[in-house]
Amino acid sequence: MRLKLLMIGILLIMLSGTLLANGELCNIITKNTEKERYYTYEELTDILRQLQQKYPGIFDYFSLGKTWEGRDIWLVKISDNVSLQEKEPGVLYTGGQHGDEKQGYQVVIYSILTIVENYTDVNVNESFTERVRNVVNNVQLFFIPMVNPDGVEAGTRKNGRPNNCFFGSTLFRGVDTNRNSGYKWELLDRYPFKFRYQFPFIEKMNVKYPLFDFSSTRGEGQYRGLFPFSEPESRAIKEVIDTQKISIFIDYNAAANVIYYGWEWDHDQPIENESLLLSIAQDASAIGGYKVEKGSIAHILGSMRDWMNSQGILAFSIELPYTRGDRPILHIIHQNGNPLPWKNEPILQLCETNVLVNLYFAERAILLH
Repeated sequence: MRLKLLMIGILLIMLSGTLLANGELCNIITKNTEKERYYTYEELTDILRQLQQKYPGIFDYFSLGKTWEGRDIWLVKISDNVSLQEKEPGVLYTGGQHGDEKQGYQVVIYSILTIVENYTDVNVNESFTERVRNVVNNVQLFFIPMVNPDGVEAGTRKNGRPNNCFFGSTLFRGVDTNRNSGYKWELLDRYPFKFRYQFPFIEKMNVKYPLFDFSSTRGEGQYRGLFPFSEPESRAIKEVIDTQKISIFIDYNAAANVIYYGWEWDHDQPIENESLLLSIAQDASAIGGYKVEKGSIAHILGSMRDWMNSQGILAFSIELPYTRGDRPILHIIHQNGNPLPWKNEPILQLCETNVLVNLYFAERAILLH
């Protein structure tokens, strides 16, 4: 009887957290009140269309190609001369590489809205509007808010590739786009035992064949794809780098409360501009409240941050904390068997904090130019 009562109590606590997530919260930046929720791909597309119609002088968006399921991978540009390719520094913000890490794309979408809406109108105060105008007038801002819209819509980590193997179109479908860049790709073949398993993690961190990507059955997985940049999502990011002058790259994810810099394939390896990377990470940490760590939790091959580093771009990964109501009860256990922290931080509060972080990155790009 006591055990039953305990289980009921736990379920009630979980349910109350989910209900609180649907309550109305004050949006400080825009002075609007809206529910704590996450945008869908269709809602994002509608938002971008409306912003282009309302702010054509500073806002534009383009498709970088189609996903396996036919969705556009949208690139947003914000600049005072949005139709021109100026000699100003560029900053690229991405979110939603892993479709089930919702906070990442929500933060990027929110930053887009806030910057555009505060460029011409003083919605907060003159000082904030001056910061926004300074950034937009002196930096070319690029955003890929949903790198992996197929994964966003399906609630899965990987993209929508139908892998050609046993049950490949269902259980073992998809590629982890953050394992699909070309940097240090060959190391998994040269040193399979070193890079395939990562103690104390039970599951593989660099998966060569989709059939062995066992966590795919839970919508997760680490399969790296057929070859470097085999996926439309990773090629979309590469296209921006190949065609634009990007000096700083920020990729938003969700798993902890950390900002990472340096190499993911081997965090002990020295990296060019390490002191500068650390300084920027520490400044961003002071604003966003993250821990600062070099490298990553494991030896990850083919990560987008490592490829950016290899191109001479100052690259950072921000792992946002989990927020209340962002995952259903059945997903409370993470893919490696670790219980997720049950946070009570509203997603809007997280978004507002990271608007200031993103403005800082842009202002740092001005100083470095």
